[in-house]
Amino acid sequence: MNVEITSRHYDASERVRTYVIEELKKLDKFDHLITTCKVILEKSKEGEMAEITLHVSGKDLVCSESSDDIIKSIDVAVDKMERQLKRFKEKRYAHKCTNH
Repeated sequence: MNVEITSRHYDASERVRTYVIEELKKLDKFDHLITTCKVILEKSKEGEMAEITLHVSGKDLVCSESSDDIIKSIDVAVDKMERQLKRFKEKRYAHKCTNH
């Protein structure tokens, strides 16, 4: 999976960037569905936000999470994305199974 990481209002450390890539490996089982992956890490007064955008066959799946810690935000955002991908896959393949 090709991952593009952008950090806004600060420079994400190499450790954080590596962590993002490691966490995104949880989504590898859906790799055949994913064409591109963009991650935005942002620091603001409200907290630290991680936003993940996946492009999957004709559709964009987006989720974001804010917390007081960027690692926590990444964890929750990846978990949310995993659930979205499961739902997307179930919907997409559900109609194919009923034809048999």
